[in-house]
Amino acid sequence: MFRKLTVGFMVLVLLLIAAGCGGSKETTAGGDKDEAVIAFVAMTTTSPHALVNQKSNIIAEQLTTLGKDVRYISTRSLDNVYPLLDKGEPDFFYLPHSAFTTYITETSKFGGSNDYAIIAGSLNINDVQLVVRPEIESLKDLDGKKVGIANLRYSDDFQLNKVLNTIGLASSSVGGTVEVVWDDIVGKTLENYSTGNYSAVCIFNSDNVDSAVKKVPGSKVYSLNPDGLFSEIQPRVWLIAKKEVIKNDPELVKAILKAHVLSTDKAESMFAELPALNQEVHMQYFKDKGVDLSSQNKVEKYEERWKTAGITYDPNMSYINGLWDYMDKKGVVKGKTLEDFVRIEFLNEVLKEMGKPPVADK
Repeated sequence: MFRKLTVGFMVLVLLLIAAGCGGSKETTAGGDKDEAVIAFVAMTTTSPHALVNQKSNIIAEQLTTLGKDVRYISTRSLDNVYPLLDKGEPDFFYLPHSAFTTYITETSKFGGSNDYAIIAGSLNINDVQLVVRPEIESLKDLDGKKVGIANLRYSDDFQLNKVLNTIGLASSSVGGTVEVVWDDIVGKTLENYSTGNYSAVCIFNSDNVDSAVKKVPGSKVYSLNPDGLFSEIQPRVWLIAKKEVIKNDPELVKAILKAHVLSTDKAESMFAELPALNQEVHMQYFKDKGVDLSSQNKVEKYEERWKTAGITYDPNMSYINGLWDYMDKKGVVKGKTLEDFVRIEFLNEVLKEMGKPPVADK
């Protein structure tokens, strides 16, 4: 049963669920002794590794060999996630690929730094789509038109540009004729699409795609990973690590990665259970804030999302290299190198020790 809330607050909460942005404080669990702090995002398809470790003790058991405890932080929305990273509280973070891509550019009003790097993959899923208005009969009709993107999701623009390249076009971010317009929030992007300000929008999350189609009946939906352009299933969540930890405590990084690989196997073995576990963890975040949204987030919603998900520890260096080249050309990573963005040598070292093949570096 809902606790008593003001109407305004309730409306805000519902909007935050739909748009993927929120303003709630983080939920933490764990002790105060020497510990590794691991954060993850409470959302409908979160890291399977974070999920299984809410029930199993795979990470905790690995850290006992180093005399460390583990503390988890459940959070959501850029106005919580980026300040959390700015403070350097998490040692490790299971973070959506789009959020980390933007974070390292230091262009978001919510925060940014060069203090973290990708060390492994976690979840792959094809949930980034291009929704176009009915009058757009083919993608070539986007020449000279506006495309809206929310939250400075540079990864979306990277994928859009690659898709446009296949038909001889490019986005304005890299000197092309398809104008990309950036909005602060998804709700604003959808509003501009519904009023005809945009001919198309890059949208993530099936709820947002459904909302765009409902606002403009007859809209067409295109995948931004057509025919496996970025591999069969594209990255959705990466595991990132604090560079200070990478530099000063490589054994901790390796212990986390070994637990991460073991958690991959565990998550794959209990794949059918992940949607219900995801729902439980996601809804617990809001219950901790005094809000029960379970009636609007039935387990069937999570089951549908997880149907096409893939569990991995491979961050997909082919995708990452292309994304980095795009950001370099756009000029949003000046003074930084690819090594600032991703470090896979520790993962490959751990995989070798475990008798598993390395992940590709290109």
